[in-house]
Formats: sequence, C-alpha cells, structure tokens
Amino acid sequence: MNERDSMGSDHDQAAGLRGVNPQAHKQLRVIAVFSGKGGVGKTHMAANLAVLAARRGDRVLLMDADLGLANVEILFGIKPKYHLGHVLDGSISVEQAIAPGPSGVGVLPAGSGLPELTHLSDAQKMQVVTALDPLEDRYDVVIIDSGAGIGDNVLFFTGAAQEAVLVLTPEPTSFADAYAALKVVCQRGGMRTFNVIVNQAQGEASARDLFGRLGQIAERFLPVQLKYLGSVPRDENMHRAVMAQKPLVELFPASLATRALTQVGARLFQEAPTAPLDGGMKFLYQRLLREAPSIG
Repeated sequence: MNERDSMGSDHDQAAGLRGVNPQAHKQLRVIAVFSGKGGVGKTHMAANLAVLAARRGDRVLLMDADLGLANVEILFGIKPKYHLGHVLDGSISVEQAIAPGPSGVGVLPAGSGLPELTHLSDAQKMQVVTALDPLEDRYDVVIIDSGAGIGDNVLFFTGAAQEAVLVLTPEPTSFADAYAALKVVCQRGGMRTFNVIVNQAQGEASARDLFGRLGQIAERFLPVQLKYLGSVPRDENMHRAVMAQKPLVELFPASLATRALTQVGARLFQEAPTAPLDGGMKFLYQRLLREAPSIG
C-alpha cells in the first residue's frame, strides 16, 4: 500500500477517532506529562498519577512516549516482552504490546536503546494513530509520559494530547527549560492550557511563588493559561521506591510525597479538564493533520 492509499485508509479511521462511543464507560481523557529537562521527576509523576487514577476506578493506560528509553517499565519493575517498536514494524498488535502494571494499569512500553524510535517519521506517526484506535473503548484515561525537552517526538505527543501537565523543579535550569518547553508546545503544538506540578519543592509557599513567576512570564509573552495542580516535596522515599522498582504511592502510602501526589491527582482527575474533550483517540489524528499535511 502506498502512502496515498494509506492516507485514505487513515481518513476512514478518522471517522471513528472523531466520535464518542456511547457504549464506553466514560469519555476518554488523554493527558501528556512533559518537562523542559530531564531529571525533574516527570516519569515518577506520570507513573504514580496513573496508579492513583486506577485506584479511583478508572481504566488506565500509561504510554511511555520517551521512545528508546524504557523508564516506566523500570519504575514499575516489569519486564515486557514487546514495545511500541514491535507495533510499528507490524509484528504484533498494540493489544499484545500492553503489559500489566501495578493496580491494573496497562503499560505500553517505549523500548530501550532503540535510536530508530527517537524520531518518528510522518508515516510512523500515522501508524501510531491507527494502532491506538482500537484502545478507545478499553480505557478511561490515557497518560502519556512524553520525553523531556523540545524534540520532535515530545512536541508530537504533548501537542497531540487533550491535556498537558508540565513538571518542573525549583532549579533555575529547570525553570528556564520549562518556559522553553511551554513556548514550543504552545507555538508549534497549538496547546493553550497547561497544568503545572512543582516537584522536589522546598515548601508550598516557595512552590506557589515559582508557579507565579512562571505564569507571569508565560502569560505575558504567550497565549496560554496555567493551572497550579500542586507541589510534591523532596522525599527520600521517592529514591527508595525507585530502587525497589515499585510505585511510591503503593510502597510508601503515608509518605509526604504520596500525600502530596494524592492531592495533585485529586485536582487533576476530579476537576473539569483544562481543555475540551472533543472525543476519543482523535488526540493524535488532529495533531498529525496539523503537523504533516504533506502526507499523501
């Protein structure tokens, strides 16, 4: 099948992507978690928020979109047989690639040490759209652990989601890179509303001050609105959970970080989304059409 034929087939898929199945448990929410730089705890936030959502009774898929770097499976202590690369090469279906994680969370692994996945072609992005389409009725929440920085894959997955969560820390480099990531996702990805989590915070007051400064700069120069989800304090239990390869919220339920994450999760999942839920797996479809009009 040539690219033009593939595009026609994918437009047929789009009809399903745009609609909402009345049989579904609830309307699907697709949330991307991203950061301006690595080392700020982005994957920790995504993984633990996924577990918290599952504990609320949601059917949750955690997609590791930091392609080529398999961090989610390490944090969860699982050893998946397959990953997204196998889906893209056609050797298995996406359902076969999903591994069981803690609290019933489904995990779609990224694969590790695979440089060919670090920059998806337009055709591969369309493959992702098509592959994920059958999952719409199986999940209530899809959390995408996007990569760090402003690379092409980060822009695609973050800009494609219905909602975005930015993670930063009080470090000056994290602050600067967070603003840079906001700028790129806003200007090139079309995202206008962002949730913000301050990780490794040194107190709630300082975290709110950091958020306030970011908001003042961002809203002065960009057409964005930022929403403060909360802060998570620096907690040695986070490191212990990593070493044990277990979610923090399961291993240390009474820890300061778990209590803070629970409040963050409550704000994210209980309140109205920061963007309209226009329905289904169209989160990738519309992004692809904006980004790659040359296909076909």
